[in-house]
Amino acid sequence: MSDQEHTDPTSPTIILIGGPMTVDDGSSLDSRQPVAEDPTSHVTHASLATSLLWWLTASSLVGRLLDSAGESAFALLVGQRSVVELRHDGSLRRTGLRAVLPGGTTELELIRTSFDEPLPDSYTETHKLESWNGTAMGTVGFKTKAPSRRWRFLKGSEFYLDRAGARIGAAVLIDTSETLTQGGNLLPDRYADFEKRRLTGDNSVLVMPHTHRIESLVRGYLAWVRGGRTTAERISAPVTTWDPTAPPDPLHYTCPVPIEAQFGVTGLVQDGEWRDPSDLEAARALLQARYDLKIGIWDLVGNPTLRSALLSSAPQAPAPAKVAAIPAGAAERAQKRVAARTVERAEAERALDQIAASFGPLEALGWKRPAEGRGFMRLPLTDDYAHWPGDDPFPLVQLEFEISKRQSSVSAFTILYNQVDISQYVTARRETFESIAVPDRCPLGRSPRPVLWGALGGWADDVDWLQRTTALAEHTLRWRAALQELCSQCKHAHAKKFQRPQHPFHDSEPT
Repeated sequence: MSDQEHTDPTSPTIILIGGPMTVDDGSSLDSRQPVAEDPTSHVTHASLATSLLWWLTASSLVGRLLDSAGESAFALLVGQRSVVELRHDGSLRRTGLRAVLPGGTTELELIRTSFDEPLPDSYTETHKLESWNGTAMGTVGFKTKAPSRRWRFLKGSEFYLDRAGARIGAAVLIDTSETLTQGGNLLPDRYADFEKRRLTGDNSVLVMPHTHRIESLVRGYLAWVRGGRTTAERISAPVTTWDPTAPPDPLHYTCPVPIEAQFGVTGLVQDGEWRDPSDLEAARALLQARYDLKIGIWDLVGNPTLRSALLSSAPQAPAPAKVAAIPAGAAERAQKRVAARTVERAEAERALDQIAASFGPLEALGWKRPAEGRGFMRLPLTDDYAHWPGDDPFPLVQLEFEISKRQSSVSAFTILYNQVDISQYVTARRETFESIAVPDRCPLGRSPRPVLWGALGGWADDVDWLQRTTALAEHTLRWRAALQELCSQCKHAHAKKFQRPQHPFHDSEPT
């Protein structure tokens, strides 16, 4: 059996990597265990996704998978770009993942244009988007900075992987994000997203950390497929109100650091069924130890003669059934982070309240400080509209003024970011926006919130805020003019979204 024939070509392979580990406080747990008061397995997921030991295991497997897939094969990485290590004082230090992965890394940028605007030069088109009535809603495309590199970090929204994944053609997709496992129950619409955005191509291989939540997602997905993919209408997530005054959640900062581990292939799905992963793990371990062996990993697993001669696989030990406690060291470290964040938040609020006294020039132009949400100050550039029926009205386009500890910035945002490509709009007018920002920076880039102006100096610095806001007031007048066409595009897109189908004999009014 050749490496290209190891499984049904229309049935992607899913490989989970995890297992027992000893973490920095000396406690032991298995990544596959459920963790007390952590229904989404965030603690074990964060531990694996940022673990040097996990990445060494994963790269030893993925490297051989790429060797078997051909000279031009590459892995697409969605999620983490760094690993963490423990300092002597108990704090964590981050190191770029590119230093760990052999063969070089690069970025693969995935973008979507607005309406009938073409893709920029050198981007590969993957899909043209249309509304229900045939209106052009943009084009999805991608570009790889260094096509010879075998490890490629995804830059841009993974939302469009369902429209671009097959054309991108990654031999392996490594997903260390928590996009599909966070919050709420695992329901059919979650399985549909998993299939569309992760299992994107024939013969593709998906590699993920093996946590209790990930296994629940994969098992639920397989049951959903066996049941005929019976997904009715998309189930809306329950509406939750964000409380900016709520204390930080310690769970968000909890990340045990494995110092010893027996990580390996602990889960394997082929042909839509769970398989015993022991032979694949034995092959991975052998090829990691014997880098001189030039044998394809699937050949080694699938050939009975090679398997019996070279592999000594042991049955996979099941995950412990008991619920694991959050490691005390990681919990203590998280509490320190929460305490520091709480103190810093209080300092920022006091400083921002003092700064706000200097904001008369902006307030005279309609800038307002919101009661909650993103942005220290906001300037609506359109009237308020409901994004969907029943939603609270919100400006289609607005400017947002942010003040962080050491920097200040003004960015533009549209609530119709899936219909109108705001980043392309501003980058196409780069000269205009750069001239407005002078003498400060205009760091435009592909982002749903492109930054139009940026300057050093934040709430913790000695800044002449009255002088700064007077200059920003002058910029505001020019920004309004430069963004007028964007506002028109957004109004047009909003009207199209709520326009009823035309009857062949009667005109129809937009709702």
